[in-house]
Amino acid sequence: MTPEDRLLCLCARQEFLPAHQEAVERLCRDQALRWDRAVAAAERHGVLPIVGANLRRCGAGLPAAVAERLEAAIFENAAVRERDADRLATGLARLREVELEAMLLKGAALSLAVYEEPWVVASVDIDLSLRPGPGWEKGKGEEKAVRRALYTHGVECDLEGHHDVTMNGTLPVDFERIWREARPVRFRGVDAWVMSPEDLMISLCVNACRKRFFRLKALFDVAETLRRGEALDWPRLAGLAREGHCEGIVYTALVAARETLGARLPPGALETLRLSPPRAGALRRMIAAFLRFGSLGDRSGRALALTLTYASLRPAEAWKSLAYSLTTPPKHKGEDPYSPLPAGTGAAAAGNGSRSAGSPSRS
Repeated sequence: MTPEDRLLCLCARQEFLPAHQEAVERLCRDQALRWDRAVAAAERHGVLPIVGANLRRCGAGLPAAVAERLEAAIFENAAVRERDADRLATGLARLREVELEAMLLKGAALSLAVYEEPWVVASVDIDLSLRPGPGWEKGKGEEKAVRRALYTHGVECDLEGHHDVTMNGTLPVDFERIWREARPVRFRGVDAWVMSPEDLMISLCVNACRKRFFRLKALFDVAETLRRGEALDWPRLAGLAREGHCEGIVYTALVAARETLGARLPPGALETLRLSPPRAGALRRMIAAFLRFGSLGDRSGRALALTLTYASLRPAEAWKSLAYSLTTPPKHKGEDPYSPLPAGTGAAAAGNGSRSAGSPSRS
């Protein structure tokens, strides 16, 4: 990893301890950092606000233009997140009116219990899974118009599932069970649902796989949920991961979050996933190779990251994902951490989302 990569990994955390601050100050003192590269990579990876907030706490002697950009990123993303929260609350209320219940996924769920402030990371869209309420009739009423309006405004709301969690049907995820075990919450006074802690963690690991495991926002979500989220029942999590044919994905995401952001795993957590020693060793070696030879700021290591993504899948799911990737045009270029975000996204986004390809992201 480059010095700029190490800087981002040190700063992409909510618990920014004195040891992290000292390491950042030492890195800034000893290395000739390319600040334009670091800022651009942080923005592409969705962590510019938290990185900026932590850098401003250090005596790093930031260039004036960089300091201004980092400060602006915090205020810009705070405004975007506030707008998105209002939009989500309005959307949830409208869905209830047409007899559809909503489950908050990924960042929308993490905003309730994991993010200390809503602005800490940037997101392109909001993700929901919907299920019919007692009085819902398919094709009746205004539910199609409501869902279409939400999609238009960056809220991806799939009925009885979600394409991100299943990787567009690649994984046999049991959403009926997920809904049965979901828990009620209130978002700005509106009723909604969130996954069980184990299902939420699995969904975050799947999201990291979709981003080729080295998009920092995805790893940040895994690491911070381990630190600030509810205690996990690791044997249960492992059993659910195996049922969803994604134990390799979960293993890879957890190791990648540990090796990049220092995510804390309890003793024996990885062993519950029951990967064979050769497979687990191969995945760990690929992660180590990326961290040694790849970079978060450019395309170096991209082929290795893509190989790791497919290696984390079972063979049948790997072939299914590859077939989808080859036959379906990419619809969401901004998911590739090595490509620029789509116009209108990022820290200053007004933020219209679009349906993602769901398989390992391509540029």
